[in-house]
Amino acid sequence: MEQTSLDALDLVLGSFHSALRSQEDQTDRYLAALRNPTLHVLGHPRGRVYNYRAGLTADWSRMFAEAQRLDKAVEIDCYPDRQDLNVDLLKLARDAGTRVALGTDSHHAWQLAFIELGLAAALEAGIPAERIINFMPLRNCTIGSVVCAPPPKLRQRPETLQQSSPLTR
Repeated sequence: MEQTSLDALDLVLGSFHSALRSQEDQTDRYLAALRNPTLHVLGHPRGRVYNYRAGLTADWSRMFAEAQRLDKAVEIDCYPDRQDLNVDLLKLARDAGTRVALGTDSHHAWQLAFIELGLAAALEAGIPAERIINFMPLRNCTIGSVVCAPPPKLRQRPETLQQSSPLTR
């Protein structure tokens, strides 16, 4: 994508989509991606697909430490065939203090339910809720240089929201 397009986005999730069967160590590739100032979340880091592609290898401790240092998040791809990152790698991310994002890689609305698989993996790995960006209140959410702001409707006073809610009509 063009840099001007990326600069206009609130949050940028980047994922590898080439050379996903490489047997070589990909640490430098991961570090380069994390050091891109536009990137906020590294998506489905290993590129693993169950029974199809084993996924990339790297010095994961080093990669997670760099993500933490740069205040970047790594995605837990919750799609059942991916489950990327697995619990063992999530424990390394936890130990490094790295933040995570839950993503479903959904192509249909019903697949959004897969988020529970990623949440289960995060819980199993002991990732604290305050390090899962999906759980952060918008007013407290920062990733790198991005300060997430609530959509304009949510900036209204609570009583205004209550009056205009379809649930209260």
